[in-house]
Amino acid sequence: MKKKLNAFTVNTLSQAEVIILEAKAYKIRPILHFKNYLLKGFGSDFILTFQKILKSRFGNSSFKIFVDCGFDSSLSISMATKKIDFIKLRGSLAVLKKVKNITKKNTVLLNPSFNIVDCRHLKNVNLKFKKLYFREK
Repeated sequence: MKKKLNAFTVNTLSQAEVIILEAKAYKIRPILHFKNYLLKGFGSDFILTFQKILKSRFGNSSFKIFVDCGFDSSLSISMATKKIDFIKLRGSLAVLKKVKNITKKNTVLLNPSFNIVDCRHLKNVNLKFKKLYFREK
């Protein structure tokens, strides 16, 4: 049985950096999750700039990004063409089918199944990682 991957919800750059550094100690590649309100409020450029800054500091293969687009299919198409790793979209079957074709073409995964771990208000991320990955280290 394959275990579900964990996605870590973040709001700030410093939270993302702490999670990436902590994940390196456990030899895993963290998935950074951005909630829908961040995407709606700041726009897709915020996520892309966030990704660019983290790539410049930690390299290309040190993390993946998972964004929640809510019911906004145009936003999800925009994120898919920019090759964000994972996209969550809610909507009708017809819309999901069309967006699925676009994501497949751009090698982006639509509506993956993750355990979402909220790290936005954590003071000690290290303890959270110990609980999640206690057997693997």
